[in-house]
Amino acid sequence: VPHMHGREGVSGLEGVIGRHESPGPSTSSDRTFPWTPGVNPPVPWQVDVDGAREEARRQVAQMLKRPEDLARLPELKEAVAAKLQRLDLVMTSQLEAATDGTRVGLDGLQKARGAVLRTRDNFSQIEAPSKGEKAGGLADNHHLIRDLAVMRANISRTIRDAEAVVALPEDAARAIELLDDDEQNLFECWERLSELAQRARPARAALEAARRRADNDTTAISMTEPAAAQFAAIDDAMDRFETTLWRSVRGSLFAGRGGSAALARAMRVVEEQEALDELLVEKAEKVRERAVRKNKASEELVDSIVMVSKHYKRQVLREIREAVPERFEMTVGSLVTDPGGEEATNVPVVIENLDILMQQLTELYDYAVPAFPTKYKIFELVVAPAWHKQICLFIDRLVEVARDLSNADIIAVLNWYQSYAAQMDALGVEVETEPSESEVAVGTPPVSVHDKNGGLPPGGKNEKVDSPSVLSIESFLSSTHGAVMTTNKSDKISSDEVEYTMSDDEEGGDVQMTYPVGFFELVNIYTSRMTKTVQTWSANLRRMTTTQPLKPAEDGTLWTASDVEFFRLLNEQLEVAMSGGKILVSAAAMVISSALSGFASEQYKRLSGEGVSSTNAALASPSFSRHFRTTSNVIENAAERAVMTAAKNVDYNVLLAGVNDASRCHRLALEMESSLVDALQSSDAMKRLVKKAGAAATGKSSVVRPAIDLFLANMEHCAAAAAAAVTSDPSVISLFGQMYAVDKGGTSPWLEGEVTETLVATVLDYLGDVVQFVTRDLASMVNEAVFNRVVKHMIEACMKQLQTIRPETVGRMEEDENALRECFEDFLPSNRLDLGLQRLADVRDLAAADDTESFVLAYGLVVQSMPELGIEPAERLLAAREDIPRATQREVLEECRELLSNQMAIRK
Repeated sequence: VPHMHGREGVSGLEGVIGRHESPGPSTSSDRTFPWTPGVNPPVPWQVDVDGAREEARRQVAQMLKRPEDLARLPELKEAVAAKLQRLDLVMTSQLEAATDGTRVGLDGLQKARGAVLRTRDNFSQIEAPSKGEKAGGLADNHHLIRDLAVMRANISRTIRDAEAVVALPEDAARAIELLDDDEQNLFECWERLSELAQRARPARAALEAARRRADNDTTAISMTEPAAAQFAAIDDAMDRFETTLWRSVRGSLFAGRGGSAALARAMRVVEEQEALDELLVEKAEKVRERAVRKNKASEELVDSIVMVSKHYKRQVLREIREAVPERFEMTVGSLVTDPGGEEATNVPVVIENLDILMQQLTELYDYAVPAFPTKYKIFELVVAPAWHKQICLFIDRLVEVARDLSNADIIAVLNWYQSYAAQMDALGVEVETEPSESEVAVGTPPVSVHDKNGGLPPGGKNEKVDSPSVLSIESFLSSTHGAVMTTNKSDKISSDEVEYTMSDDEEGGDVQMTYPVGFFELVNIYTSRMTKTVQTWSANLRRMTTTQPLKPAEDGTLWTASDVEFFRLLNEQLEVAMSGGKILVSAAAMVISSALSGFASEQYKRLSGEGVSSTNAALASPSFSRHFRTTSNVIENAAERAVMTAAKNVDYNVLLAGVNDASRCHRLALEMESSLVDALQSSDAMKRLVKKAGAAATGKSSVVRPAIDLFLANMEHCAAAAAAAVTSDPSVISLFGQMYAVDKGGTSPWLEGEVTETLVATVLDYLGDVVQFVTRDLASMVNEAVFNRVVKHMIEACMKQLQTIRPETVGRMEEDENALRECFEDFLPSNRLDLGLQRLADVRDLAAADDTESFVLAYGLVVQSMPELGIEPAERLLAAREDIPRATQREVLEECRELLSNQMAIRK
C-alpha cells in the first residue's frame, strides 16, 4: 500500500519544520550484478533473487503440470498482469517518496556545508581583533560588546523575518505554479506551502499578540494591516491547493486504473499532514510542560509553534462519503419516475444501471482502495457503509412508486439485492440478506385466505370477470393491480431513522450492513397481490370441482383434478418467491399455509355435505348412484354427525374419490412443507413463522402442519363416511333389522342364513367399488372402516333384537362370523379380521354361557374389548336367558356391575 512510514515519512516532515537527517548509505540497486560461484562472493540480495526465481519456476511447473491446465494460462496471465500493475503502483509511490527524501537530504547536506564554511569565516573574524593593538580595550568593554551583539542579532533576525513575510506572496505563487504545471507535483506543492505557513506562524502569532495587548491603540492595529495581506496570500494559496487536492480525491475514486496514481499522491499528502499535525501538537505539549515547570506564561510561544490542525483524514472520509451519492445520482437518479407519473419506472433498465454501479464499485476496490493506508479500512468502514446507505435510500424511492411496479419487477429488485449481497461478500463485507431478529418485523402478517368458517371469501357483486386465470402465473407476475399497503404510515420507518452514522475519523469496529427497511413494504405489496390471486384461483378451482365429473385414472381410481392444479399453482408461487430472498419466502409461506388451510377446510366442507341437499348428481356415475337415509341411532359426537351427514348427502363414489384426494393433498402438503424448509434454509426460521402465525399453529412444528393435519383428518373422514354410507344403505338397514329376530311362530330368516347371505353379497358389492375406485394403499383403510361398522351394527342389532336365546342361536352367530371372515378375507389382513371378529365371538360366548360363573367371565371379556357397551350386554343377554331364574339374574347382574366398575377404575 503506497503510504509513508519509517524514514521516508519523517524526512518530508523534518523538511517542513526545519530539522534534517542525513539518509543512510544505499544498500540496494536497480539492476542485478552477475557473480560466479567460487570466484567472487555474491552480494547479499543476489541469493534471494535467484531463490525467488527458482521458486517461481517451481510454482509455474506445478500449476501447469497437466495438459488441461494450459487452458487456464490466459486466466493466470491476466491475474499476474493485474498483480504486477498493483505492485508497480506501490513501487512507484514508494520510489517517489524515497526520491523526495533523498532530495531533502541532499539539500540539507548542501546547507550544512555552507553553514560550516560560514562558521569558519566567523571564527577567523573573531580571532583577528585579538591580534591587534586594541585587543586590551575590547576586554574592558566586553559587556557593551555583548549587548551590541545581541542587539545586532535581534535586528538581523527581525529583518530576515520581515523579508520572509514580504516574500510570502511570491513564494506561495511559485508553489502554486508547480501545481498548475503538473498535478503530479502535489506533494512538493504541499511541502512548500506547509513550510511557508510554518515559517510565517511565529510572526503571525507575535503580531496577533501585540494587537491583543494594544486593542485600543489604533496604531497597533494599522501596523498589522500590511502584514495581513501577506498572510492572506498563504491562506489563499493553501485554499487553492486543498481545492485541487479534494478534487483529485473525488475525481480519482471512480476513475479505475487511471486514477490510482493520483489518489496515491493525494493520500501521501494526507498522511504527511496528519503526521505533521501530530508532531506539532507533541512539540507544543513539551513547551507547555517546560513553561509550567518554570512558572512562565507560554501561550504566545505555543501559538508560534502550532498551526491549526488540518484534519485532512477526516476531510478525505467526508469526500468519499459525498462522492458515493453523487455517483448514484449520476447513474440511476433519473431512472425512478414520480409516483403516479405518465411513464412507469423501467425496472430492467434500473437493474442494468445498478449492475454498472457494482462494476464501478469493484474497480474502486481493485484500484482505489490500495492507495489508502490499511489502517483506514477504507472499504469496510467508509465506502461499503456509504454505498449500502445509498442502496437503501434508492430502494425507498422504489417503494414510493411500488404501486406502479409489476410483481415481476418486485421480484427482480429483491433478486438483484441477493446478487448484490453476494458481490459485497466477495469483496469482504457481509450484508444482511434477511432482517435480524432484533429488528421490528414490518413484514407481511398472517394473511387468511378463507373466512372464519374455513372457506374462501365469496366474490363480491362487482367482482371483475377478468380475474387471474387458474393457469396463468405469467399474468400474476405482470400484474400491477390489487396491491394492499399493509404498513400504516405511523408505523413506517423512515430512512433517516435507520441511517448509519459514523464519525469522520472512525478507524475501528464493525459496521452492520442492515437489511433495507424499504423491502418490508415491497414484500407486503407483493404478498397482498399474491393473497388476492390465490383467493381467485381457489374460487375458480372450487367452481371446477362442483361442476366437473370425477376423473378416473388409468387404473380406474377416481380423482378430483383441481386438487393437483391447486398445488401446482402454489409451487409456482413458491418457486417465484424463492428468487426474492428469505424474507419473501417467509411472507409467501404465511400466505401458502393459510391458503392450504382454507383449501383443506373447503375440501372438508364439500366432502361432509354441510348445507348440501344433493350436490353430487353431476359428479357420480349413474350406474353407481344410490340413495341413503341416516339411521335412527343417537349420534354421540360431532365427528359421527359429520360422518352420517356425509353418508346421507354425498355420493358414495365422491367419498371414495375424497379418500384419494385427501391422501394426495396430504402428501403434497408434506412436500410443500419440505420445500419451505429448504427455501428458508433452516428449521429455526420455520419455528419463527409458527410464532408469527398465532394460535392456529401453536404447538405445531411448521405453519403448514395445521393444513397437513386437516388433510389427514379429511382422509379419515371420507373413509368413515364411505363406511357409514354402506351401513346406511336402506337394504342394509333392512337386513340389520332382521338379524337376531324371531317371529312369534318361531321362524326367522336370520336363523335360516338368508339375512347374512344377502348382507354379505351387498357388502361385497360395495367392497368391489372400493377396490376399483380407491388406490391400493388406501383401499384397506376404507375396507377396515366398513368391516368395523358392520361389526358394530351387528352387535347393536344383537343387543336390541335378540329376545330369546334358542339352541340354534349360538350356532347361527358362529356361522355369521365365518361368513364375515369369508367376505373380508380378500380385502383385509388376518390380524385386522381377527380383532373385529373377536368382539363378535365375545358376545357369542356371553350368549352361550351355561352357568353364572362362566357368564360373568364372558362378560369380563366383553368389557375388556368393548367397554363402551357398558352393562347393556349383560342386561340384554340375561333377559334372553329363559333357563336362568330372575333372582339369579339379578345376582349375576350385580356381579357384572361390580366387574364393570372395577374395570373402569383400572382404565382411569
